[in-house]
Amino acid sequence: MKRFVAFAILLFVSTFSSADTIRLTSGSGQINANATPGFNFQFHGSGYDLLPVDLDSYSGLLVMCIPCDPTTLVSPLFISGGPFTNGNPYLDGIIEFDAVSFVSSLAPSGILTVKYTATANLDLLLSDSVTSATIGPFVWGSSAPWIITAHFRPDVGLPGIYEFTGATLVSTPEPTTLLLLITGLAGIGWRKYRATLR
Repeated sequence: MKRFVAFAILLFVSTFSSADTIRLTSGSGQINANATPGFNFQFHGSGYDLLPVDLDSYSGLLVMCIPCDPTTLVSPLFISGGPFTNGNPYLDGIIEFDAVSFVSSLAPSGILTVKYTATANLDLLLSDSVTSATIGPFVWGSSAPWIITAHFRPDVGLPGIYEFTGATLVSTPEPTTLLLLITGLAGIGWRKYRATLR
């Protein structure tokens, strides 16, 4: 009986374990207002490069800003559900970004630029349409935030109210990645310095 209970516990833990998730750790993207495709992204990590296409079904406070006050946008800033690719295998799941903080600047032309610091919530699967076999789930496996640089044009006659015109998104490197980069650059600099002394 004890063996059966131990087996049942192990089976339950393995069922809900996230050990088989595939971490994505870098990426970038673009959101277009009134254009096709509506947005595009690329995600990288764990030896995979995912390039979602056919991206016209999306929502969120950012793209619904027609018009709005961009300084009040929080969550979800942007959200889209798949499938994101045609063919076999196809990419399916959810892409979501939630704002944590922002800084803004106003150009003399009246264009407002808002840089949102955001968290990414990804749950993506590569699925075989014939066998139903899946690879994934792919998740955002980095603690580093994303920077979403959004642009807004002023709404005529309504001060403080703007309309979304587009945005770019980029993930920021993790502190360990930055440390490795700085260490590598320092090593290259030291070698060049030593070479000039000879």
